[in-house]
Amino acid sequence: MNDLKISVITVCYNMEKYIERTILSVINQNYSNLEYIIVDGGSTDNTMEIILKYQDRISVIINEKDEGMYDALIKGFNQATGDILCWINADDTYFPWAFNVVCEVFINNINVNWITGTNTFMNDNWNITNIYSHPGAKDQNSIMNGWHRNEIYGFLMQENMFWRRDLYFKTGGINKIYKYAGDFELWTRFAQYSDLVTIAIPLASFMRRSDGLSIGNSKKYQDELINVCKLHKKYPSILWKISRNQFYVHVLRAITLKRTRLCFYSYKRQTFEIKRVLRSVSSYSISELYLNFMFNK
Repeated sequence: MNDLKISVITVCYNMEKYIERTILSVINQNYSNLEYIIVDGGSTDNTMEIILKYQDRISVIINEKDEGMYDALIKGFNQATGDILCWINADDTYFPWAFNVVCEVFINNINVNWITGTNTFMNDNWNITNIYSHPGAKDQNSIMNGWHRNEIYGFLMQENMFWRRDLYFKTGGINKIYKYAGDFELWTRFAQYSDLVTIAIPLASFMRRSDGLSIGNSKKYQDELINVCKLHKKYPSILWKISRNQFYVHVLRAITLKRTRLCFYSYKRQTFEIKRVLRSVSSYSISELYLNFMFNK
């Protein structure tokens, strides 16, 4: 069985502190059919020197000014030739098993166009701080309406996403008018054509940084979310509109059930299998939710 070609895009600007770990998490995957494209926006620190250390294992390097992260991503995806596409930001990292698992799931499920793993977080020192062990429901209608945002069902994490090439270009790809919420907007268009399958293992880890793009520009990010969602139903029900307490939001997630496609490994059949199940949209079980608030109150 030949491995599907996976094209990975990393965009960066002045990321000398972080980018080497990201690069190593891509090129050390032990994956036979990898295309790695890095787009640098004209860094003025040592970012390019670090990238060039690994140029023999990087397929394409673009180093020129751009109009922001999503403009740079468009440049990268326009160069990509892979069957499967994804991007990893220059401070996030893949787990060593990610590409082999992704390949197996896509090869064995020709009707699957778009997958994600369970969320994992790390701090600035690359220490894992949280793993969501309860893969919540991510149904097609909820994604299309933009309900997977912080105040409702919680965000879909971009670093865990992988999709087929056809889905990306059929939907028009990234819209660069968005400077902060371009991934969120892209998911709403993906959901018009395909549902999202969640694999019950983490594929990548997100670094929580106070100076991250969406965190450091939260007002602009929220303004873009409002713009993306303006033509959709704003809330699943009145309960979400009136909820302002974060604990109440988490409880609502735990009791909100949706049908979703989940992928678990079957030891009996020695392969990953996908089933449609009824599940809460929460990333926590009730007991995990209690523990989370015990440690964070």
